[in-house]
Amino acid sequence: MTLELPVAHCPVCGDVYRKNLRGLCADCSSAEDGQVDAIERALKRDRRLTNEQAAELAAVPAARIRTLIRRGRLKLYAYPNLADACDLCGAPIREGKLCGGCLKNLRVQIAEDREKQLKQKREHIYLTKRI
Repeated sequence: MTLELPVAHCPVCGDVYRKNLRGLCADCSSAEDGQVDAIERALKRDRRLTNEQAAELAAVPAARIRTLIRRGRLKLYAYPNLADACDLCGAPIREGKLCGGCLKNLRVQIAEDREKQLKQKREHIYLTKRI
């Protein structure tokens, strides 16, 4: 009989911790809470701040704001100038992971690939005439 302990390595600091829903050790989790509080305090002073301005006022890296947005820790609906970045082109987006232009291009490419596959499939079909 083996006993498995639900432990993992923290992705931020590398320490071993007991697995939880946040995926962080207790120290990194409390540090993240402090960063979120600092960012929210800055945004409460002026809700029209951009990612860079909020990061500067809260003394956190701008990339950290993007991570917190992706994790759902910062809600964009209350802050009109906060935005995530498109994974492909880096354009500002308010929802999802891709901007409208990249999403449209991706859909076109998928449709073209499907059409190519259907065309190739049709070319390899041999029809016989039955009498």
